[in-house]
Amino acid sequence: MPYEVELMLIPEQPIAGIRERGRLGEIGTRIRRLRAALEGSGFATKGSLMARFFEDDSASPSLDYEVCLPIDARADGWVPDRIGEARTDIIPTHLALVTTHVGRHSEMQPAYAALLAESATLGYAIAGPATEVYLTGAESVADPAEYVTEVRLPVAR
Repeated sequence: MPYEVELMLIPEQPIAGIRERGRLGEIGTRIRRLRAALEGSGFATKGSLMARFFEDDSASPSLDYEVCLPIDARADGWVPDRIGEARTDIIPTHLALVTTHVGRHSEMQPAYAALLAESATLGYAIAGPATEVYLTGAESVADPAEYVTEVRLPVAR
């Protein structure tokens, strides 16, 4: 599948997330823990579930990654340091190369290759963790071939 890559300005976003080192196969458990932490907290989620990857070695049995959900800050911009076991953060406005992958999450390597190739072509350096935004997943479709994931690679010159 050929991937179209766009350079996009990603707006600032408060998030709540759980970041740990572990197997990628544990992502479902982390997602459940994150949702449990946010349930009844009074903070509304605002957007799709995401995972941020702080290492680029997908072959490693143990990765440093975070599952997170965008949240609404209070009107004055405040977010607490923690919501239950979830840590909060504000992802700053940034440039990212972005593409969309349709299919199984285990088959996303060509999407990452397209982003890296475009980064090299445009003369950008990687400037933060790769982010997968799960637009359509197991919660809405039964067939993993129908998953839709936006893959973002933050960049800078």
